[in-house]
Amino acid sequence: MAMTSNQRNTAVFLAATGLTGIAAAAYLSVVGTSDESMSVVLRLSARVAFIVLLVIFVARPLQQVFATPATAVLLRNRRLVGITFAGIHSAHLGLLILRANQIPDFELSLTANHLGALTYLVIYLMLITSYDGPARALGSKRWKMLHKIGLYWIFAVFLQTRLPRSLDTLDEVNWWLISITAIAIVIRLTAFFAKTRPKEQR
Repeated sequence: MAMTSNQRNTAVFLAATGLTGIAAAAYLSVVGTSDESMSVVLRLSARVAFIVLLVIFVARPLQQVFATPATAVLLRNRRLVGITFAGIHSAHLGLLILRANQIPDFELSLTANHLGALTYLVIYLMLITSYDGPARALGSKRWKMLHKIGLYWIFAVFLQTRLPRSLDTLDEVNWWLISITAIAIVIRLTAFFAKTRPKEQR
C-alpha cells in the first residue's frame, strides 16, 4: 500500500533526523564529547544542511532555465528536500542541547541566541505547513508567502554564518561553500531575468 504524502513527509523527516543523529553519535562515541569534538559535528551538520538548503534554493530556477527531466524531478520533490533540511537541523538542535549540557561555558538561551531561535521557528512553521491539513488551513496564497519569505530568511541567516569576519579567517571549506552559494545566486538571478524579460518586451 502506497504511503500518503503526510506519511512520506514523516518518514523523510525521521530518516534525516535519525541518520544525522546516528552519524554524530558514532563519531562522538569514538572521540568523546569534548568541546572540540562537539564543535566538529555541529559544523559538519550545519554545512550539510546548508548544501541541502542550496538545493532547495535553486530547484525552481534550474527548472526554469534548463527544463530537463532531472530538474523537473528535483522541483517535484523540493518539499521532501525541505523536510530533509528540517530533519538535519532537528538533529543539529539536539546536538546544541547536548553541547550545552556537556560544556558549562557554552550558553544556549533564547536571549543569547534570538536569531537562531527565530530561524528554528521559521523552519518548524515551514515543516508543519508541509503537511496537508495545515497547508489547507493556511491557504495557497499565505502558504506560498510563508515558504518564500522563510526560504529567503533561512538562506540569509545561513549565508551570514558562512561569511567570515575577515579574509584571514576564511578557511578552505567556507571558500567552497561560498563559491557554490554564488553559483546558486547566479542561477536564481538568471531565472528571474529570463522570466521578466518577455514582460518588458510587450
